[in-house]
Amino acid sequence: MVSPCYDGAMVAPYFAFLDGAFRYDCASCGQACCRGKGIAISASRELVPLLARAPQIAPLLHPLAGGYVRLPDVTDGCWFLASDGMCSYETTHGRSAKFTTCRLFPFNRVFRLGSAQVVDVNSVVCPIQDAYGTGLGVRHEELLSELAALGKDPLLDSAVPLPQGARELRWLMLETTLRDDSATYLQEVDYQTFAQHQQAQTERHLGLRGTDPQTEIRELQHYFDSIYGSLVAALAPAQRAQVSRALTLLSPSLRFNALFRKGVDDYRRTVLSLPSQLLATSVLSLGATALWNKPLSLRALTELHQAQSELRQLLGRLREPATLDGPLTTPELPTSVKDAVSQLSDRLRQPKSATIPLGQHLILVGQSLPAAERALLPSVLVRAGESLRFVSSRA
Repeated sequence: MVSPCYDGAMVAPYFAFLDGAFRYDCASCGQACCRGKGIAISASRELVPLLARAPQIAPLLHPLAGGYVRLPDVTDGCWFLASDGMCSYETTHGRSAKFTTCRLFPFNRVFRLGSAQVVDVNSVVCPIQDAYGTGLGVRHEELLSELAALGKDPLLDSAVPLPQGARELRWLMLETTLRDDSATYLQEVDYQTFAQHQQAQTERHLGLRGTDPQTEIRELQHYFDSIYGSLVAALAPAQRAQVSRALTLLSPSLRFNALFRKGVDDYRRTVLSLPSQLLATSVLSLGATALWNKPLSLRALTELHQAQSELRQLLGRLREPATLDGPLTTPELPTSVKDAVSQLSDRLRQPKSATIPLGQHLILVGQSLPAAERALLPSVLVRAGESLRFVSSRA
């Protein structure tokens, strides 16, 4: 599968979601995705037609770098949002006149990575719905047709630098394999099974030997169960399965955003950490589901994953030993938690802590605490920042 792009060259598209995985419904949405956000449009293609059709907007336009113009919004909606939730600009002038960012939305996160054109879903903004297997989801073929019709556009030419080693280690092959494999794991009650598969495939892809991915993930899940298990024990299998399915559907997108976010400098190290981090997100999502007493939407799960980035990164490393350079301060916590944190701080500052997995320290210190307070301990450790140093055995 190829699509035309960049100066007439043909590039390989990569969709960071399964074919037909998601659907959306603007008419019944009622959300704030396209409301009050403004619009970024192409100065070379879309500005002149816009000014001809809506000249009164001209004083509000603001030029941006990269060939864009921004139209801010002061309507608490959108300049072209009709009362039925649809786009009046499209209704009046036709779909071909619709702005690129709106025409592709919520699949408008389009990037160039080397020889690949990546299309990602904007799940943190749009309340997309699970449509896999229903025949109602947006197909890759539809999006390819839209991209071909739009042609060369600065909004579709955002270059993302490849982290060190990504090209040499064939990132696109691994991500395509895991995306396609994810369909097999949509019915699993727990995300752990897919996390194990990701770990095994990643290590095989990187040529690692002498490791047992299933054991690695099981050990991590043991720590999670010891810390958070009591909080999610009441969840029914159907609720667990809903969380697992939602996260499995989102995993290709979440993986892409982790691998190519700003500041990532080493592909190999980052890609090896992803199964553990996604497993951590599944546990945090189960906890949120138990608290909310209803399944999280795809948008909510994405937001939780992003908002808890530091915590899930820490949780993903509980199998590794760690040391602490200085004491933890907890002035605002209950006395029982303060005492536990003090014990944890003391343990991590002892020389032998460099040989004991961090998760083991958390289990021993937290075993006497109530479930809710025990779950605070990893969050307190996040506050240690660079004072918490991991002793990793994996290069």
